Amino acid sequence: MDNNPRGKAVKKTVMIILAAIAVVLGLTVNKFLHKPPLTKEQLQQMGTVIFNTPRAFTMTGLVDHNGQPFTPESLQGRWTLVYFGFTFCPDICPATLSQLNKLDALIKEQSPKLAKNLQYIMVSVDPDRDTAEKLKNYVPYFNKDFIGVTGEINNIYNLAVQMNVPFTPVVDAQDDFYLVDHGANLTLINPQGDYQGFIRPPLEPSKLLAVLNHLGK
Repeated sequence: MDNNPRGKAVKKTVMIILAAIAVVLGLTVNKFLHKPPLTKEQLQQMGTVIFNTPRAFTMTGLVDHNGQPFTPESLQGRWTLVYFGFTFCPDICPATLSQLNKLDALIKEQSPKLAKNLQYIMVSVDPDRDTAEKLKNYVPYFNKDFIGVTGEINNIYNLAVQMNVPFTPVVDAQDDFYLVDHGANLTLINPQGDYQGFIRPPLEPSKLLAVLNHLGK
């Protein structure tokens, strides 16, 4: 039986310190696991606009890079990031797809559940050159799970207008090396297949991860 008062005091002090550390660690973990949702102002600072009411849209006559119909049902069941670009784009498009590939790796590492509920689409604004076969040799190069989409220029333009993505269609080009002016926003489609908002560049993986975690809450 320990009758040493000093020993008892030390033991009691150690227990109090350990209990305090446990409380602090518990609060820290809880704070980490239960981060509050981002505010509207914080989202705007990150270049993100989320609509209070998602917007329905229509799309027809599109195919994926495997030549299969790409329909509204293709955008249902998970979150979708849509980028409008083209394979002959010299800089912005490959840079964006590279950033999305980094985002995909980051999400798979930090939020595996979210990774399973997210897909990435590049819709071509240059369908005259971007056939399904051309997209198949280009889009999966950045990530095997990325999907390329093409179709008639009128159908693509109609979809871009509904998603507030500006671009200037090129018709009957006289130069084989023409470029297409287009916006660089990412369009957010929710699991119901509705237009939920958009993200302006710069498209940094850490920023995109924070936004997507916010939406997934």
